[in-house]
Amino acid sequence: MFQQQNMSDLAEQTTLAAMFDANPIAQVLLARDLTIVAANYQYCQITGKNRCELIGRNAFEVFKANPDDPDADNELAQRRSVNRVLETGETNDMGIVQHDIQNADGVYSVRYWRLITSPIFSAPERQDAPTHALVSVEDVTKTVLGDRVSEAKSRAAIKDADTTYFEYDPAAVRFDRTPQLDAMFGYHEGEDDESSQMFLERIHPEDISAVRDEFERAARTAGSSIHQDYRVIWPDGSVRWLAGRGESIRDPVTQTVRIVGVLLDVTGVKKDASKLREALAMQKLLLAEVNHRVKNSLQMVSSILRMEASSTLDQAAKDALSAANARVHAIATIHGALYEDDDVSSVQIDTYLERMRSHLEASLSSDQRSISLEVSSEPIRIETDKAIALSLAVNELVTNSFKHAAFESGKGTVKVLLTREPDGMIALSVSDDGIESSNQVLASSQSSGLGQTLIKGMALQLGGEVEEINNNGWTTRILFPE
Repeated sequence: MFQQQNMSDLAEQTTLAAMFDANPIAQVLLARDLTIVAANYQYCQITGKNRCELIGRNAFEVFKANPDDPDADNELAQRRSVNRVLETGETNDMGIVQHDIQNADGVYSVRYWRLITSPIFSAPERQDAPTHALVSVEDVTKTVLGDRVSEAKSRAAIKDADTTYFEYDPAAVRFDRTPQLDAMFGYHEGEDDESSQMFLERIHPEDISAVRDEFERAARTAGSSIHQDYRVIWPDGSVRWLAGRGESIRDPVTQTVRIVGVLLDVTGVKKDASKLREALAMQKLLLAEVNHRVKNSLQMVSSILRMEASSTLDQAAKDALSAANARVHAIATIHGALYEDDDVSSVQIDTYLERMRSHLEASLSSDQRSISLEVSSEPIRIETDKAIALSLAVNELVTNSFKHAAFESGKGTVKVLLTREPDGMIALSVSDDGIESSNQVLASSQSSGLGQTLIKGMALQLGGEVEEINNNGWTTRILFPE
């Protein structure tokens, strides 16, 4: 009787093993520590392993995680699922997870799985004591990657005649042809050309290297984005601008990386941009020409004032004409600098001040006094209007020091200093080492004169304020925003 019972149990176990092995659903039986206890035929087929490689080994010693993709490691999720099933006795649907499979050559293949973990009990009457976890496995790699291809194509959906999607296989150097893609590259619909290079051959020789580099970069890693503008040359010699935007995805069948995206014909946009650049260049040329003519006109006025000053015998009139000439010359020099510079909207003021120094020193020096003019300026570029106001202020301040300051023994120095302050402001200082009392008399006597009015007006135009300092000489300082 005992022998018959053992034979009956053996027959039942054999039948259960056969049914397990014949199950069309891939299944693997795991102990709590994830040791593989049994695996059916379908499981061996989809994982590429035989039972000798599986039975008695930890599942994740057999199926090591892909070291190049930290997101493709399912071990922690599987361990939690097994523990939950053994503790609760309830089935757990893990959903879709990624865990790549390493082939005999050591290369990992991207794989996606749908996993359901169920409890196995020691006996029907012990439903509270599961001993093992049965994992049902479905390979859903093609479905997942196929959905991603569809999503990528949807993102690159055709919206108008100047837009089309493209699909490029870097391994085969081949574009999937569509009538819209043919048209963008200057091919006729249905034109027979079996060359896999047919589209690349139409790319402008100056752009093809960059296009190839961009494709090679994107092909190295799935999920890389593509952003490329390039030209194509049609058979009639016309040039079209195309803008490519896309991403690299993994083919669900071949596992190779493909590049899917959208192409836009942006020739019109590029032509408009070119016209705009030409218009801006013409505008700069015209502004430069206007500044040149203004400079010439002002120089003519300056010459007339200088001749008038030379011919008059009245000293007051002579001084007034000379002062007017200096002011006109200061403005003319600014416009001359604008004509010579590529940027007609601003002036490199440090370069200009050095030119101004030579003119002022030559025009203001006399045989009776030996006064030198020193200019020191940081490299600063300011708007044209501010440059004119600044130059007039410098002209008035330097002229006042040369003409009215009392220097010991007729010798002295006038200094012009332009600096950028730590708070972003710009400081202009004009100082001389004249005798203090004489400068105080000058400040009082000139307070209502044209020079002082001009200085205050120019400071106001600069957006700054005038500060006067009496300390071993006389200093006038204007602080204004850049």
